[in-house]
Amino acid sequence: MAGKGPYKVKVTIGDAVVEVEGEEKGVVAIVQALTNVMRSDLKSASAVSPLPSIGSPTRLGQIDIRTFFQEKTPSSDIEATAVVAYYYKYLAPPDQRKDAIDSATLQDAFRLARRPLPAKTAYTLGNTRGAGYLDPTGQTGFYQLNPVGFNLVEHTLGKGESKMKEKSVRKKRSSGGKARKKASKS
Repeated sequence: MAGKGPYKVKVTIGDAVVEVEGEEKGVVAIVQALTNVMRSDLKSASAVSPLPSIGSPTRLGQIDIRTFFQEKTPSSDIEATAVVAYYYKYLAPPDQRKDAIDSATLQDAFRLARRPLPAKTAYTLGNTRGAGYLDPTGQTGFYQLNPVGFNLVEHTLGKGESKMKEKSVRKKRSSGGKARKKASKS
């Protein structure tokens, strides 16, 4: 048995080619791991789109901006502007994706989402920047989503009932504190 050379295996999956060489035990373990990964990917292929680039959210197929607005339910024009920037950066059809949005893009997105237009979309972009959700690109009138805006849209908006409960708990706590202060003064 000492005359046997190392094991060599070449696995081709689509355009990807994996070559493994080494001791039998190690090669078998690697091939089994690849097989398990492929099986799990096939099972979840109906629930998840192909692997996104790093930092890009994973979604099933395409989603239109109106549906995305309904899902995220922004409560202000500032939140809605962050939703627009997020949509165009990550979820719009590939030929419509943009790294930065401007006043015309914002107006069009509000119209498509059937959201009332702000009086001046340029001011709304500036206010969203002031809230910390957008950064200027260096090109006048264009803004891009920053990590704070990404986290707002990805992790905070669209939580529905739990978001409402959190607000009501805050209100109860703050009004309780005011009531105690008034009682102690009299």
